[in-house]
Amino acid sequence: MSDSTAAPSVASGIAGRTDYAQWDKLASELVNEVEQEEQNEIAQQKTALGLDGKYARSQAEADEREKAKDVQKVKKTLEKYQAREKAVMATLVGLLGPVSDTDTTNDETSAAESKATDAQTVRITRDRIDAGQRVITLCDTSGNSRADKIIFTQDLSLLESQMPVNAAKNSYTEDAENNVVEDVQQPPTRSIFGIIKAFVNNVHNCTIVMKCKVISGTIELHNCSNVTIRVEAEATVATVQVDLSDDITLEFRDAPSGKNTGALGSNKLYWGDDRDDRVYHAGVKNFQIRIVRDDFVETEIFCDYEKDGATTIGNATSKEIQFVSSCIDGKLHTEKVVRAGSTTGKNARAMTQRELDEEDIRRQKAAGMAIAMAEDMIKITDKDGKLVTKVDVPTPIVTSVEEGEDVEEIYTSMSKDEIKSTVDECEQNKARGNEAFGAGEYGQAILLYSLALDKADELPDKNLTKALFPRDVVLSNRAACFLKLGQHEKAEQDASKALKLNPNNVKASFRRGLALHAMGQYFEALPILANAHKLEPHNKQIKQALQFCDVRIQQEQRKLMEG
Repeated sequence: MSDSTAAPSVASGIAGRTDYAQWDKLASELVNEVEQEEQNEIAQQKTALGLDGKYARSQAEADEREKAKDVQKVKKTLEKYQAREKAVMATLVGLLGPVSDTDTTNDETSAAESKATDAQTVRITRDRIDAGQRVITLCDTSGNSRADKIIFTQDLSLLESQMPVNAAKNSYTEDAENNVVEDVQQPPTRSIFGIIKAFVNNVHNCTIVMKCKVISGTIELHNCSNVTIRVEAEATVATVQVDLSDDITLEFRDAPSGKNTGALGSNKLYWGDDRDDRVYHAGVKNFQIRIVRDDFVETEIFCDYEKDGATTIGNATSKEIQFVSSCIDGKLHTEKVVRAGSTTGKNARAMTQRELDEEDIRRQKAAGMAIAMAEDMIKITDKDGKLVTKVDVPTPIVTSVEEGEDVEEIYTSMSKDEIKSTVDECEQNKARGNEAFGAGEYGQAILLYSLALDKADELPDKNLTKALFPRDVVLSNRAACFLKLGQHEKAEQDASKALKLNPNNVKASFRRGLALHAMGQYFEALPILANAHKLEPHNKQIKQALQFCDVRIQQEQRKLMEG
């Protein structure tokens, strides 16, 4: 310290007394000076150790920084694609009027008191849709009663989905399609007419009439009440999804089956004549579905998720349990979905228990026919060529073989093609999860890895020494995502599960050690990291983590000794 900061004598001050204000000021300056010196000293130490953030502390950190730059590029590209997706969506808000508190109480009388009594009819035509918009979202509106109508008119069926490949609007340099060289002399080869899809969200007290073509054949309703959906003969709606809604009526009035591409003709099917004409619903109360032909109700059913037996299962609440209603032998039936549809297009159809049982019977019949054919082909004759007996063909089973001998295992619960299809779907979700992780979308990666693991649970390999799908790898990858998001306990749990499946999984061991270290459990982390180092001794990241953990343990031990 310099002499200029020396304390004043007691004699100085006011009226012979000590100037305490001056003492306080001087003491504050001294404290600030000491703190500044400590901060400068810490900064110098960090700079000397390369910890000031200017330079990467390790090759791993340098790689992470480079990856972060790539992630930013990917994010910009994704933002452009998201902007393009928004450009094809038309959002129609408040067509019948705003939604009030009374509209969501399912009390039609109280809703009527706050609205006009004259019935309204709003027609959605091409005039309401901007160029290029083909997905329509109808939301945040309420009428006075079901007498108020919103009509998706036949005029929407004339919307043409045809865009030049290299059009400036909604097209970006990153698109692969821009590498296509157009022949401007050639006319367009294909046009698709109609809207792509319709969403109905937070709509109350009205009737919605579908008269137009829907290219995807799908309508989705969410958070609606006191609404009638009427699908008429001109529409092409095969699938309806209704979630978290009350007092919904769904009518198919001479509507065509999803197997048809246009209005009903003499050789076409009605809705319900095909097994893929379906209504999915979850968390819906007082739901009525009816099929009307020539103004006559041929079949109808009343659904209610509570009365239909929805209960809480694991983390899923009763409102999340999905049901499906479809026609069986000309009558509507409601069943619980026991196997969800696929996210990759394979096994895409959600299945009920009845359908799974029917699939099992079909497979058993096919197996019986194959055995019968084999019995007819395998015969034993005596030396004179006369038939002695037929050989019984046993049911295929997994047999034990000598070490090194090739064998094809046959599983009684799933066919070979089903196993291959399930494994392929697991691999696809795993690959998509890896892509999301590489792009820094860790939450999306967790979802995709979870889908792969859920699908893998369907495989009949729980009692086999060799798994049909590497669950330990996916668990380890998901642990890496949790580490990135700072959810260390979940990361440790996934890594532990992976190690139970495969104790030699180096990455799982490393990530479990990192998770324990991040939670301050250094003594538990040390042997885990040491095992990872033993499995992969030349891995610099593992070695560095092991050193850091050892330093932390020494610090903890010093604290205990000093305490």
